[in-house]
Amino acid sequence: MQELILDFSGLEGSRRYCDPDAERHIREVIDGRYRGVHHLGSGDYHYITKLFCDCIPEPFDLLLFDHHPDMQKPVFEGVLSCGAWLRDMLEDPSCRLRHAVLVGIAPELLSETEGFPGRITVFPEGGTVTPLPASGLPLYISVDKDVFCTCSARTNWDQGSLDLPLFAKILDMLTAGREILGLDLCGSLPYSEGGTADDAAINRRSDEFIMELLRERLP
Repeated sequence: MQELILDFSGLEGSRRYCDPDAERHIREVIDGRYRGVHHLGSGDYHYITKLFCDCIPEPFDLLLFDHHPDMQKPVFEGVLSCGAWLRDMLEDPSCRLRHAVLVGIAPELLSETEGFPGRITVFPEGGTVTPLPASGLPLYISVDKDVFCTCSARTNWDQGSLDLPLFAKILDMLTAGREILGLDLCGSLPYSEGGTADDAAINRRSDEFIMELLRERLP
């Protein structure tokens, strides 16, 4: 299982919003490596998921665990952001994403997911998750730890209520029989934003738990 740890916290123009120069630099670092496990650090850099997915050369589906849909209408056209990257993917005709499945979205944010009939399935926080029809396409998985309750993860964003045992059941249900192309994890709580050693330990345990669930299935 390949692992890639990315830290762009010192890169100018990359936090929450990614300017064109920073985007070019990140793409060079990624260098087409969408397979394996990618640790993105803070949720402020979740837009890197799009840059990995841009490298996938075949049609695929996306499974996203996140307390936020990341489908805001962009404030600055043409600039990637942690709050709008999935909308960018869905609106990009060159992107090979066929269907996105969103799990754990805060109910009050569901309006952000409107406008893409047949392209997305949303299972909001606290709702029932059901199996999906088999698409036959490979799957890329992205997990923002803000989907979890604070006993399972600590982030710098408002968090949901999912715990790790339920996550494991949902993951098993939604990935059964699917080829998994890659996995990325974000949502750490940086020390610079008040994170503690205890926060880091909790997040490390959640990362290890998630990776162990998929260890035999990741390239």
